[in-house]
Parts: sequence; C-alpha cells; structure tokens
Amino acid sequence: MKLFRLLIIAFPLLLLPAAMSAQQDENVDKYFDESQGFTHRLWYGGGFTLWFGGINGASRFETGISPMVGYKITKEWSVGPRFSLLYINYRENLGPFVAKANLVNYGIGAFTRYKVFGDFFIHLEYGADNEEWPTNGPVNSDNQIPTVRRLRSNGFIGAGINQSIGGLLGADIYVLYNALLPENDFRSAFDIRFGVT
Repeated sequence: MKLFRLLIIAFPLLLLPAAMSAQQDENVDKYFDESQGFTHRLWYGGGFTLWFGGINGASRFETGISPMVGYKITKEWSVGPRFSLLYINYRENLGPFVAKANLVNYGIGAFTRYKVFGDFFIHLEYGADNEEWPTNGPVNSDNQIPTVRRLRSNGFIGAGINQSIGGLLGADIYVLYNALLPENDFRSAFDIRFGVT
C-alpha cells in the first residue's frame, strides 16, 4: 500500500521534467556542447553523518558517509546513484557489565532531482539499505550483543535548496519523506539531509 502511495505522489513529479524541458532556451545547447565529452555533465556530492545520544542506560554513536553522483540530462534535471555507509557503536548497561555491538549498515539507491526555480529542487529517490541490528539474544563472553541483518526498501520524496558556497562548491539542504517506512517503525519517516556538491 505504501508503494502505491509513493507511485501516486511521484508519478506527476516524474512527468514534470519532460514537460518543462520543452520550455528550454538556446543556452542549453551551449551548456551541453558534446565536444566536451561525457564528464562535463557530471556533478558530485554527498553528506556526512555524525550523531550520538542515549536513554535508559543505552547509548549510540553513529558516523557515516553518503556520496552521490549526478548526471545532468538537462540543465535542471539530474539522475544518478547514491551510496551510504554507516558505522554504529551501540552500548547498553546491563548492571554488572556493559554489552556492546559494532554495527555496519550500507545502502544503494537511485535518485532524480529537478530544479524547479532558481536554487530550489524536488528530489525522488528509491533505494535499499542492508542494516545490522542488535538482538535480544544472550551476550557472548566478550560482552558482544548478537546481531541480525535485514534489507529495507526506501522510497523518498521531498524538496530542498542548493546554494553556491564559492568556486565550484555548493551546499544542499533538503527534507525527504520515506513513503515506504513501515507504520510500526520507531524511526521518523522524515529525513533531513545536509550535503556538499
């Protein structure tokens, strides 16, 4: 049902770039001069994760990276892959000892982004994350918590802004809604991302 809702929301947005590309000016031909080869249409970006917190004797530290590569189909419309790698150090005070788990999550996805006006853009992304989670099983002799892996699909839809910060660098901030997050999941369906392009 959530996938159906994502498709209902995303379908008109997927048609938007095709409809708006008919309104391009003659500067696009200069911008996409094919004599420069393939790489002049590429842009690179990504984000960095750093988070820590704790509650009720449990604490969590997270750090990770999420690089992305965009290919400009038109001056406003880009598509490309996005990767993520996240390390989590989880600790839980169990009275006489502290149990811990070192978790590694990774994911891959594909995105499309369209600059609607100025520096504002809409962003659609579909991907899958391979996540490692601590279980309630018995702690081993090294005080390590046993873990399990699961695959989770994500379907993000949202908008943001990209601003130049000098030279060839830019910065993104965007808010996404994960339409495929299960209703009983403890995580928020909203994802706020900051990045550099």
